[in-house]
Amino acid sequence: MASSIVSGSSSASNQPRGYSVQPAEKEVDKPRPTMTPFYDEDTKISFSCQNSTLPLKLSSVLLVVSFILQVISVGAPYWSAGWRRDKMSWYEGVWMTCYRADLDNKWICGAYDYSNNKHGVPGWYTFCQAMGLISLVVFLPALLINFFYTMHPKMKMFRGMRFFNFVLTFVTGLVPLLMVIVWIAGHPMKDRFPIPYRDKDYDDEPFMIHFCFVFEIFAFIISFAAFGLEVHDYRKSDYGN
Repeated sequence: MASSIVSGSSSASNQPRGYSVQPAEKEVDKPRPTMTPFYDEDTKISFSCQNSTLPLKLSSVLLVVSFILQVISVGAPYWSAGWRRDKMSWYEGVWMTCYRADLDNKWICGAYDYSNNKHGVPGWYTFCQAMGLISLVVFLPALLINFFYTMHPKMKMFRGMRFFNFVLTFVTGLVPLLMVIVWIAGHPMKDRFPIPYRDKDYDDEPFMIHFCFVFEIFAFIISFAAFGLEVHDYRKSDYGN
């Protein structure tokens, strides 16, 4: 009996041993490679006015003010006007001209050539209309890009587009300036309405600029001021060095 037990244990010891898998060593405090460093904690995007400098904040505010003035100037027909016998006898804007019939309270409004001997719209007037539309089209992307750089925490990541922002801001001031120059240079003023304005008993003014023309002057001045602030911020920052 004992021999059988010994032989059994001997045969068991002669059997091949299996290979055991040792548990892998636990990695402790081993840094993992970051596949997309753009989305780490330091570069997380958070839009806020606190991410920008004071000059860029001021430039954004100025662009909004300039845009509002430009919309009013292009939309309202009060660029120039004339007075006869202490009453406004006509007024005109980029899209429409109105005049008072026989100095009563009835106003007649229409296109530029409603009382002009030459049919069609003159070139200076068409130019102002085209510049008015272009100014509104340029203002929208200029405002969006300006807000982006004002509130984005990583402006240096978009350095190339920042120069595009400079160009758009400059154009928002250049277009209103051209409209003001062309309007004054091209408008026939007195000859626009060949009627006897002067009256010795009244202080008549055949041609005067109106509030929309003044708004247009402020629009290009404010836009150029915003452009100057952007350039100043760029030169003072590390990106301009």
